[in-house]
Amino acid sequence: MRMTTRGLYGLRAILTLAELSDEQKPVSLQRIAQIEGLSPEFLQQIFYKLRKAGIVKAFRGPGGGFSLNKKLNEISTYDILFAVGETLEIVPCSIEKNRRKICPNCNFCDAGDFWIGMERTIVEYAKSTYLSDFLHRARALLKQA
Repeated sequence: MRMTTRGLYGLRAILTLAELSDEQKPVSLQRIAQIEGLSPEFLQQIFYKLRKAGIVKAFRGPGGGFSLNKKLNEISTYDILFAVGETLEIVPCSIEKNRRKICPNCNFCDAGDFWIGMERTIVEYAKSTYLSDFLHRARALLKQA
């Protein structure tokens, strides 16, 4: 499994949006891009997918931008990664329904079960980690400093 820039930047951008959401007004992509040092055009593609998935909502016009469409404890990292088009599959044969099509050795391959188990662990971790977890950790670190 290798995360693409869509996944890496998507998570960074949504975390920045979550941090700025305390302001109770939409945040422009330009501002997120500036804070994160990312291309506004690329972020636009990512936020289009996040909006389509119902994770963010868009506001047009002057003062427009994006805000979260759900509470912080309702948006998992899996939701974000899946929305931007990432898969968390380790190897092609870890997709159980496709195993027989992809690998002729799947009936007697002991390694296949390992990959499936590893993938399940990663997916469960992503599904159990929410935006609220990131922000609580960040705030706790700031208090310690």
